[in-house]
Amino acid sequence: MARIRFVSFDLDGTLFDNRFVDSVWLEEIPRLYSVKKRVSIDDAKEKVLREYGKVGKKRLEWYDLQYWIEKFGLDVAREELLKKFENRIKAFPEVPRVLEQLRRKGFRLIVVTNARREFAELELQKADMEKHFERVFSSTSDFRMVKKTADLYRRVCNILGISPQEIVHVGDDPDFDFKVPRKLGITAFHLDRTGKQKGECVIYSMNELNRRLARPEGRLAIT
Repeated sequence: MARIRFVSFDLDGTLFDNRFVDSVWLEEIPRLYSVKKRVSIDDAKEKVLREYGKVGKKRLEWYDLQYWIEKFGLDVAREELLKKFENRIKAFPEVPRVLEQLRRKGFRLIVVTNARREFAELELQKADMEKHFERVFSSTSDFRMVKKTADLYRRVCNILGISPQEIVHVGDDPDFDFKVPRKLGITAFHLDRTGKQKGECVIYSMNELNRRLARPEGRLAIT
């Protein structure tokens, strides 16, 4: 088995809870639309969610805040909208400790997320977690791609100068963070904090990830 050198993490739902992003996408945008169009908040939410659904998470526009601001004709700057809710940015409780433990074991940590770079950088900065990561890759900002294809992970590996067998990826999306990277030969763990999913490569918290990465005979391997 190849020596595991890097551990890659998804962002929202994996390192961070969804309160911040949900506040932006599911709370404030509908509220602003309600004010702009002079409709009830319930009607605004229905309209906004319907438009989100037409696009879907496999398209770049889904993640592009500026696209939706212009789409709905909202009177707000992207930076203003993000700043309004930055106090709601919160990492899952075990995450900072686990990241530090993994670094002490010698793993090099990166982020690979569909989130636009303005989201990723703000979240990591406000949570004081930038120090843990060697690189932060926003698939949508950096590559104009969504994590629906193994080519995204191939590009990340090429930039890092490693083979797919030298990296582990962890995330909460069963497709983007588990099935897709595995197509390239990357060891992936599906993080299911609900505890509903079963399987050899399903974990229920970051604490479990720490136990699954070991160093037998001086080499890093999955156990």
